[in-house]
Amino acid sequence: MRVAQRASARVVVVTAQPQSETARLADSVVHLPAQTMADDREPGGSSLPMGSIFEIGQLVFFDCVVQLLVARLAQTAEDVRARHTNLE
Repeated sequence: MRVAQRASARVVVVTAQPQSETARLADSVVHLPAQTMADDREPGGSSLPMGSIFEIGQLVFFDCVVQLLVARLAQTAEDVRARHTNLE
């Protein structure tokens, strides 16, 4: 993150821990209030293991961001597909 900032890049952190050191160093913070491994032992938490809820929240959040960018940049499904990388 510091390397990016030294290169004058803005850093956005998506986190469930907005008080973390990483969040404090970021230019912007998106707080996804969800259980993570850092707090999965607290009473009344989810029965899902470790950071599963946070990971699911990230999936939904980033899918929404992609859809907003596609609309804002007037991209078609083919435009997006042409740049998609398949890691399988």
